Amino acid sequence: MTRTPTRTAFAAIAVATLLAVGCSQKYGAERDAKKTGEAICDVRDADSADDARSAIEDVEAQLDDLGSKYALYTAEDRADIQNNLADLAEHVIQGNVQLVKQDLAVLERSIDNIREDSNEVSQAAWDGLLEGLADCTQ
Repeated sequence: MTRTPTRTAFAAIAVATLLAVGCSQKYGAERDAKKTGEAICDVRDADSADDARSAIEDVEAQLDDLGSKYALYTAEDRADIQNNLADLAEHVIQGNVQLVKQDLAVLERSIDNIREDSNEVSQAAWDGLLEGLADCTQ
């Protein structure tokens, strides 16, 4: 069976399209998740308990959105992140800078551990989240 130039061209276009869609989805996941990392920084920067609660609600809404788009984590992973965020908010409100730094480091470790068990698109999202979070951990 010989391949016609049209069939070969069609196959090449199909492969290129699939690759472009995959790259686009990874880029979108990374971009969306970076905003979530930046929102975690808003928890760190909260001036009051109300500000901290509001910032956490924003982070949780963004995590829900990421989870629905990219299936990022298990329920156990999500519970760990929620607990880490609650600790962060508590320590921000108390003004305990040392524990805030520790909480951010724990969040980074948790996210990195979750990332390692993810597919490529989810890994791109976690990379974006870590990139956004880096602005307030360094």
